[in-house]
Order: sequence, then C-alpha cells, then structure tokens
Amino acid sequence: MKKNIITIGFCLASSFIFAQNLTDGLRYSMEGLNGTSRFNAMSGAFSSLGGDLSAVALNPAGTSIFTRSEMSLTLAGVNSKNDANGRLTISSDFLLSQFGVAFPIMIGEEAWKNVAFAFNYQKTHNFDANDLNYTHRSNGANLGDFFLDKANGIMQQDLMLDVYENKRKVGRDNLYDLYSRMGRSIAPAKFRNALLGYNTELVNPSIGKRELDPTMRGPQADSILQARNYIKNISNGTTTIQNVEQYTEGGVNKYNFNFAGRYDFISFGINLNSHSVDYRVVNKYREDYVNNTTNILSATYQDEVRTVGSGFSLQLGAIAEVATGLRIGLTYASPTWYTLQDEMSQSLLTKTTNKGIISANPNVVAVYEKYYFRTPGSWTVGASWVWNKQLILSADYMYKGYGNMRFRSGLESENAIIQNTLGDTNSLRFGAEYRLPLSKTNHLFLRGGYRYEQSPYKTEYKPIGDLTGFSTGLGVSISNMRFDLSYDRATRAYHPQIFESVLTDTPQVDNTLQNILLSFSLKL
Repeated sequence: MKKNIITIGFCLASSFIFAQNLTDGLRYSMEGLNGTSRFNAMSGAFSSLGGDLSAVALNPAGTSIFTRSEMSLTLAGVNSKNDANGRLTISSDFLLSQFGVAFPIMIGEEAWKNVAFAFNYQKTHNFDANDLNYTHRSNGANLGDFFLDKANGIMQQDLMLDVYENKRKVGRDNLYDLYSRMGRSIAPAKFRNALLGYNTELVNPSIGKRELDPTMRGPQADSILQARNYIKNISNGTTTIQNVEQYTEGGVNKYNFNFAGRYDFISFGINLNSHSVDYRVVNKYREDYVNNTTNILSATYQDEVRTVGSGFSLQLGAIAEVATGLRIGLTYASPTWYTLQDEMSQSLLTKTTNKGIISANPNVVAVYEKYYFRTPGSWTVGASWVWNKQLILSADYMYKGYGNMRFRSGLESENAIIQNTLGDTNSLRFGAEYRLPLSKTNHLFLRGGYRYEQSPYKTEYKPIGDLTGFSTGLGVSISNMRFDLSYDRATRAYHPQIFESVLTDTPQVDNTLQNILLSFSLKL
C-alpha cells in the first residue's frame, strides 16, 4: 500500500523514540574492519605497509608502494549473532564489499621514484547483518506509560484530540487527516504519539468537567479551554511481557580518490573521499499484559526509520622507510561532514476484551528536514618490518576523539550530551604474513592478526563496550593473479535503547560478528 508523505521539522524535545542523538552519530562514526581479504586477515594493521588497495583507504601514501598497476575485488559473507536475555538472533548477508584499481607511474629520476593514482570502493558499515530479538518481563513502565507521557500537558493537543473525536463520530474526519495536521504543528512527534495512544484506548481522558483556563486574558479566553489530564488504560502493577524485534538493513559506502608519490625514502599521499548513507531500521515492540484489570490484553507498536545522505572527508598520509625493511606510517583522517535526512512511519494496535483489535495506522511517512553531522577525525601511526620479502610484522595505533562529534541545523543541544558522555579512544592492530615460495612465480601466503578497540563512552556505564577480535587467512599467487581468503571474528557487548524516554530499560547484548572474505587481485 502506498503511503502518504508529510514534511516536518525537528522536535527533539518530544522525547519520542525517534530523535537524532549520539547513538545515531556513533552509527556513522565507528568503522568496522572492512577491506580486502589480505587486509582483514592481518586485522587491518596496514598503515605503514601499503601495496594493498584497502591499505590505500587507511593510509593514502600506500599507493606509491605498488610497482605495477593492480585491481582487486572482494566478496564478503557476514554473520552476526546477538545474544540478549538468553535469546540468540542470527542474521547474515553476502555482498561485494570492495573494488579498487591502482596506477603507479615510474619516474626514474634519482630522487623521485614514482607517482600513483588509485580509486577504491568499500563498504565501511554493513547494517544488513545486525538483527535483534529479545524478551523482557517487567512490573514497571509499559506502553501505557509511554503514550500517557505524550498525551498529557499540552492544551492545543487536547483540543485537537477533541476535534478528532467529534468529527470521527459523524464520519467527517479520519486518522490520516488529523495525523497529517499534527505533523505540521509546533510539537509534531508528541502530538502524533498522543493521537495513536488515544485512538487505540491505551490512554483515555480522565473524568471531570473542563473549565476555562483562568490564566487566559483577552478575546481569546472564551475559545481556549484548559487542558485536561489523561490516564493510562493499564492498571498499576500489571506484569508485562515485552518482546522486541529489530531489523536493520543498508550501509555506508566509501569512495577513495587517491593521489600519492614517492620521493627518496618517503612516500606521501592524499585521499578525497565521498560517502553515501542508506540506513533502515524497523522496530516492533509488543507487550502482553498478564494480570491487567482493564480491557487491554496486549499492545504492539511499530516504527520504521530510514536515513539517507552523503558526506565528504579527506586523508593525508606518509610512509618512511627509515632502515632496510623498517617502515613507519602516519595518517590523519579528517572528520566526515554529512548531510542527512530521516523518514519515519509508525503504527499502534491494541487487543481488547470488548472490541477485539483496535488499530491505528495513519499510513503516513513523515519526512524530516535535512540536518548536518560531523564525525570525529583520527590519527593513526604504525610500524612494520619486512624481512627478505618473506616475513611481515606490523602494528598500528589509532586515536579518535568521539567527544568531537557535532550536530548542526537545530540539533546543537545534543552536542553538550556528546561532550559529557563520549571521550577519546585508543585502538591497536597487529598483523603478520609469511610467504612460502611454491615456484619461481607462485607463492603461498599465511596470515594472522589481532585487534582491540576501546569503547567510545567515557562514563562508567558503557552502552557500547570494548571490542576484541582476531583474524586469519591465506593467499595463493599464480603468475599475475592472487586469490586470498580470510576469516575474522570480533566480540563486543552493548546495551540497545529502543525508546528515548519512559521505556529506557535495556538488556545486555553480546554480539559476535564474523566475516569470510574472498578477494581476487590482478596485476595489469
């Protein structure tokens, strides 16, 4: 069924489930281990190595290490396991995760060795494999409390609900009409949520006579009534079985446009990067009321949010061969400046003892105004040792200050929360590769790696924990071709928060992410 579209502004003060916040910022600021099979097999410890197209995406100076033109592409199989409250959710995806080409040009002068150009695409975030499903038993807050919080306290909202109720009785208005008008009001999210709760009888007007607002003066006083209170239609102390299902899809793509050169023993380079965002999440929140004394047996709330946008960033890097086989690398990655836009739709239904199922589905997509977001920049320093073109040992250290994330376009109030909640992080990566000659032109490569990433939260309570991971892989070169296979596994605990207010209890989710990558490289 085709959905109607309304365009609205922002309303962070509504405390609605949907609001741009630091969780959204972290989604686009935290990059996973993504690249070629060789890159992943060594846990991404490539900032001082170069000679790999995903290494170019880490340190732009790495293109100058190529001695011949080369292309590579990578296929990825992704598997994610989320264990929450004893319930295991498994999701997977298969995709083209990387493609790139590099063109070094040998100069042959005494000091200038070469210049190089490259293009590389890779998926820096994959949201397709991150589904979640868990159940929680509670005697505390429930959907009745959540929608009651939206219904109380605003006079205009109360009057609009009355208009809707009166017109509905004579068949002159419907849910879509009023929902759309509320979408253009001063507090759209709060109004729309109040309407859903009111329409499904999760909240009802309290009994009592409405009176003129005694604080009003002037000719408007006769037409403005004092807002009445509402009450939830779920009895206090009700045991609630809450089931959460969350499905995500989409990703963030990064396109590197690279230039590099080598002068004497120093390589340098620059990347101009384009980013594209397409993220979609569907949250389905169901509650069953075990011992409720009113007519409500259960309630199911569902929302769907989609974020699309684009961004720009740049990287500057250098690699110096300070001794035979010993290299040091340094990279600065600028913030990514994003322009983003969100779309949201929602529905609510209740199952009752006297009216059966009462559904409130406005069939409306609310399109929010565009907003601007800046990720933090980062510094990476690395060192590697290449012995006799047979053994490689490498290590990287990365610094990233997540407290420097920033929102703009009316969302600046979130920046103070970011500064008080997020901090500086340190990450370590280690990798090794051993080459076994099979013949004069054919070789077998054995690889392994380890990585650690610190939580971006500086508070004692960390909704996203530290990450640890390991990797392994092998490769075979046959003349001008190379085939690489890798496996990497990372674990991290996090606490997903579905609602921003009232229903704020979160489970601990133990996430295990596994990747199997197959790359094909060809020297041109």
